[in-house]
Formats: sequence, structure tokens, C-alpha cells
Amino acid sequence: MNKVKIRQANEEDIKAIENMVFEWLKWKRKRVKTIIKVLKSKDHLILVAELDSQIIGILHMIFYLDIVHGATNCHINLLLVKEDYRGKGIGKNLLNEAVKLAKKKNVVEIHVDTIFEDAAKFYRKFGFKDDGVWLEFPLEQ
Repeated sequence: MNKVKIRQANEEDIKAIENMVFEWLKWKRKRVKTIIKVLKSKDHLILVAELDSQIIGILHMIFYLDIVHGATNCHINLLLVKEDYRGKGIGKNLLNEAVKLAKKKNVVEIHVDTIFEDAAKFYRKFGFKDDGVWLEFPLEQ
């Protein structure tokens, strides 16, 4: 396999990002406007893993001020790697770059949640610790 490049996403990546989300969710709902807003926001960051000019992984982080810690925290909202490329270190490379960029922003903690046990094992292996329970209250029906 050629070298995978990890970089910040740009507007040229919007369709590929949207398509990866569609593949994962198995249903389509336009996200172009939201992705554009995220790319322009200083409180969000999207990283992509690119191989041979194809996006094969994405990571979306949200930065926020935390009054408990009195500093900036961040949440990994999404980490996806195309199925054919899983287990090859791409997710780890995306996380490594995310950690590097979070440190530059003086982030004190990175949080992540998942409903998938394989993903939870992946995050634990990376060094994430179990800390509480993530609950959801849907406002959209």
C-alpha cells in the first residue's frame, strides 16, 4: 500500500466526506451545508486520510470550553475508515494527528463515545479510559 497522507480537510473533500457518512449510515441526508460550516469553524476540525487521491478515512473533532476543567476540551464526533482499509493503522494515524493538533490548541482532554464494541476496544488500545456513560435525548423525530 502506498503512503497514506493525513491532512486537514478542505472544501474539495466535501463530497467524499458526505459519501463516507452515507456509506456508514446507510441512509442519505444532505450534509454539504453542514460540512461547509464545520470546515469554516474554528471550533471544529475535520481530518482526512488520503490514499492515491482517494479519501479513505475521516475524523471530526469539536472543541469547546469546559467550565469544570477551566480549559478547552474536545470531542471526537466521528472517526470512520473505509471497511477495506480497517486494521491497517489508518484510524490510529488519524487519532495521532488529532492528538497533536489538540495539544497545539492546549486541549486538556479528548472525549469520544461509541455504541460499537470494536470501536471501544480500538479507543481503549489507543489509551482512552472508560469514564462515565454517554446518554442521548433526541430532539428530532
